[in-house]
Amino acid sequence: MRGEPTSYLLAIVGVAIVAAVTATWLSVLGVASCALLFLVPVLLIAARGGVGPALVAAAGGALAYNFFLLPPRFTFRIHGFDNVVSVFVLFAVALVTSRLANALKTREAEADARAAANAQAALFSLLLGRSEAVEAITHAVAWLTQEYGEARIILPGDMPEEKEGISTLDLSAAAWAMHNGDITGHGSAIMSAADWTFLPLNPRPQLATDLLAIARPINGATRTEPELAQLQVLGRLLGQARDRAALENERHARERLEDREAFRRTLLASLAHDFRTPLTVVTGELAKLAAADHGVVYALAEARRLDRMMDDLVGAARIESGDLKPNWEPVDLVDVIADVRSSLGGLPEDVALVQNVSMDLPMVDADPVLLRHILINLIHNAARHANSSVAVTARADNDVVEIMIDDDGPGIPLDERTRIFNRFARVEGSDRTGGSGLGLAIVKGFADAMGMGVAAEPNENGGACFRLTMPVRVMNT
Repeated sequence: MRGEPTSYLLAIVGVAIVAAVTATWLSVLGVASCALLFLVPVLLIAARGGVGPALVAAAGGALAYNFFLLPPRFTFRIHGFDNVVSVFVLFAVALVTSRLANALKTREAEADARAAANAQAALFSLLLGRSEAVEAITHAVAWLTQEYGEARIILPGDMPEEKEGISTLDLSAAAWAMHNGDITGHGSAIMSAADWTFLPLNPRPQLATDLLAIARPINGATRTEPELAQLQVLGRLLGQARDRAALENERHARERLEDREAFRRTLLASLAHDFRTPLTVVTGELAKLAAADHGVVYALAEARRLDRMMDDLVGAARIESGDLKPNWEPVDLVDVIADVRSSLGGLPEDVALVQNVSMDLPMVDADPVLLRHILINLIHNAARHANSSVAVTARADNDVVEIMIDDDGPGIPLDERTRIFNRFARVEGSDRTGGSGLGLAIVKGFADAMGMGVAAEPNENGGACFRLTMPVRVMNT
């Protein structure tokens, strides 16, 4: 290396060897050739030892050339301008060669440093990808601690306390780095007196970002700019790994949620279908017994209520699974309403069902099974909350048919009229409770599937009115 005693010694030894050789073979080689030989130690020392040893070799070569080769030999007298030029040539060669050699060494050192940095980054990436993301991040932080000093990750909502080895100045530096996205603390241009270096893990400035905190090296040395740049690269890799871990956790959570939802839908559908056959048998037998024994009527009503709940479960499963596809056909609403009324069971005995249906209602396109289910659910919901009566009204208005189910119950608050169509919704602060909480959600789902509108509103008696609207069937010409 430049300035080392060995390089100076080699310069002197090299000049001595050339002087001995040229002095011995002067008569054979000639003065010009001997002069060129003195360039050899200058070039070698300049390329390896630096400027100082090269100048020593040049000066020693010039003196030896003058003393041993130029007449009068063994004196330091200079007799010609060419002798002066040779001395300057030796010094010029020493300077130029040394500078070229130093430039090459600098470039080589920079290339080696880049290669080492890239190799370290590749090793760090490999470490982050060897195992599960969370475990890999833990190993990566431990590796940083081993290579650079104590390392830790600081989250925006988990700032360390002063007693944890972080001073007040360090906390200030961490806050600055977190909110400005700059490298802050030890070795940086911002709050360099801090004992920790704080590097944002996110490359883009954010309101608050995660930080990589690296303590001052144990030997007390100050981190250089290349070292900070390398730490920034490693911090970015660590930030990407944390992003992947967050995405991986989110994906696993979503998969678990989807699995639970699929299991729940399958369970609901399975239970509903498995209960349907025995429940139908029980309901039929209870209907036979009720004709002879009035005391069985309550049991029959409960069985029919359970049967409606099973229908609701099947309907909910169809809506959630996406398998709800209406079977379109022309429907006579007068016949549908009459069929619904004749099949109603389990209505309270003290609630009267009043019908006001125009007999000249136009035809509509609908799925009769879904429409029947909608009307049954709406009538049962109204009967459950009515004081004395439920009214079913149907009328045509231009190109739209409306079916209204009114009750004389407590009504529905304004802020609840949309929410009641959600699954398992209850009207807060009201006596409109009971039921499975699925009936109106299924009404909404079936109506949406058929392109019908359904809404809850107050009626003139202060009760609730559920309005079902559907377009009149367009006749093909």
